[in-house]
Amino acid sequence: MSVNKHSIILFWIIIITTLTLAIILGLSNLPSRIHQYEVNTSEIGTLKQRPTEANSISSKLNILIGGDIMLDRTIRKYAETRGYDSFFASLTPLFKRTDIVVANLEGPITSSSSRTILNDGTYTKSFIFTFATTTGELLSRAGISFVSLANNHTDNFGAEGFAETQRILTNTRVKYFGSPWNYSGTEATTTLHNISVAFIGYHQFALGFDHILVDIQRLSSQGYFVIVMPHWGNEYSTTSSALQREQARELVSAGARAIIGSHPHVIQENEIIDGVPVYYSLGNLIFDQYFSTDVTRGNMIELQITKNNSGIHITHTTIYETQASRTDVIVKSAYEY
Repeated sequence: MSVNKHSIILFWIIIITTLTLAIILGLSNLPSRIHQYEVNTSEIGTLKQRPTEANSISSKLNILIGGDIMLDRTIRKYAETRGYDSFFASLTPLFKRTDIVVANLEGPITSSSSRTILNDGTYTKSFIFTFATTTGELLSRAGISFVSLANNHTDNFGAEGFAETQRILTNTRVKYFGSPWNYSGTEATTTLHNISVAFIGYHQFALGFDHILVDIQRLSSQGYFVIVMPHWGNEYSTTSSALQREQARELVSAGARAIIGSHPHVIQENEIIDGVPVYYSLGNLIFDQYFSTDVTRGNMIELQITKNNSGIHITHTTIYETQASRTDVIVKSAYEY
């Protein structure tokens, strides 16, 4: 019994010793096998980085841009009895759910009396506009974040009226950009959801286009997503002019990332220039023009801007078609792409 037991123990000792030696010998050859699969460091630049949770995170920002707003003449007279809010009633829910809302304010806000309505309630033929001093509060209440002042009516009461407009807007926390004289450095900037955006206004019927191009280049080089709102083109023409198209290309070359125009009072065509969307005219948003179907229709453009590892891009666009009446403005339809 004892002999067999010792034999069995000896047998297992030999087996374990043999296996141990085999493992040791195998490990001694392992470095040479690893070397065969080492990465060539000269090729690292061609390797794609594996997505991780950190670098796949993106930020999104929605910006809604509308056309011309004019609050004098027949709109002022209607508002004296019904209030201005009625014109925004159908739009405000859409404005309130959007991060940033922008429009073209087609006139100054001053304490001066209207030149378009006489004391007896009759209208004049004047095209000199002024809006009630409550306009800043109205715009803020409706959900409008920014307005462009780069147009042919914000100077109707001169530099003094323009300065009063700026003070009223500032006091009601509605931001503004642009000037009727195309002064340099009149942009408005904001950073929201980690995305920095700059708004620049341009008035085609004044000197200073070169100032606008320099401002775009400066802000683009600083990392802003630059949106340009030109006031340009021919009134009531549903197609853009040669000058609009020429200047659009210059704006894109300077660094504009979106171009959204106004002034013709009707919708004009849109196109893509080197990847940049150009909407030549959105038409009217709130304006007392009712003499044709074209002037009662307008567009609002909602841009979804996304920031991720590849940069800042427009990833989604919604176009809203509005329909104006003498008492309100409604969103008639919407389509996305």
